[in-house]
Amino acid sequence: MKLANLALVSATILGTLAVGCTRDDDTAAADDASLGSAESQLVEDDTEASDLDDDLEIGLDEPLSGASEAEPGSPADGASDDEVLEAVRSNAGRFFAPAGCVTSTRDGDRITHVFAGCTGPYGMTTFDGTVVSTYAREPGKLTVTHRTDGFEANGATIAGTRVVTYTRDGSTVTKSRTGSWTGTTAKGNPIGHDASFVTTYDASTKCLTRDGSAQTSIGARSFERTVDGYRRCGVGRGGCPESGTIVLSRTKDGASLSLTLAFPGGPRLRVTRPNGREVTRLLVCRPNAT
Repeated sequence: MKLANLALVSATILGTLAVGCTRDDDTAAADDASLGSAESQLVEDDTEASDLDDDLEIGLDEPLSGASEAEPGSPADGASDDEVLEAVRSNAGRFFAPAGCVTSTRDGDRITHVFAGCTGPYGMTTFDGTVVSTYAREPGKLTVTHRTDGFEANGATIAGTRVVTYTRDGSTVTKSRTGSWTGTTAKGNPIGHDASFVTTYDASTKCLTRDGSAQTSIGARSFERTVDGYRRCGVGRGGCPESGTIVLSRTKDGASLSLTLAFPGGPRLRVTRPNGREVTRLLVCRPNAT
């Protein structure tokens, strides 16, 4: 993948922050000439990793937390542990097609979700395999530990653990996620991934914020992604970001390389290249009308 398609690949660079993008062809040719193979490889590696992480977060974390389609950022709630766990157990099937492709069986605080050719939320992902989820509830807090081994998502195969903790303060839910997994990407490349992100979602304003970082290796190459101050409000997954930056960085043989993507608000993406040059791209997204 060439960085000529930078505005297009920015959708996957964002992972769960994804918005569709289109490039500005007026400056594309000049930009292409300024990019070397190292920069293109960094973007390609991040795209491969974030595609998979996005599939798992949107496709598994939300449906297996008891969230509803209308409020995907808010997990199940209830008067008792049993009520919450039953809501989680029965909820998963609402997100996947065809009907009955996922079977969720509860044993105490553990629910085993078995997927057989399921198409995930928004029709974007195919899942096969087993996710064993353990749920621990405290006042105002729900912690879910997902474990997988040989789980398949859109042609990738992974094994590992994701720990997701939800806390609630009024209409705002904070989701803290840490995870560590290894496997093979859909392109057949070995991958290792460690991540820690904090996301907030306010159901009253539909505002989402996110900060955190991930360290990834694909084959012999490693890199880091850092998300800082990302914010999007009122318009759902296809909405325009209001603010935030994403930095991709890699150090190899003592040399450092980084790319910075900044969201100044509205349908724009500002990219700072390794030589310090800034390029603005257009995002295909819905601005907040409020």
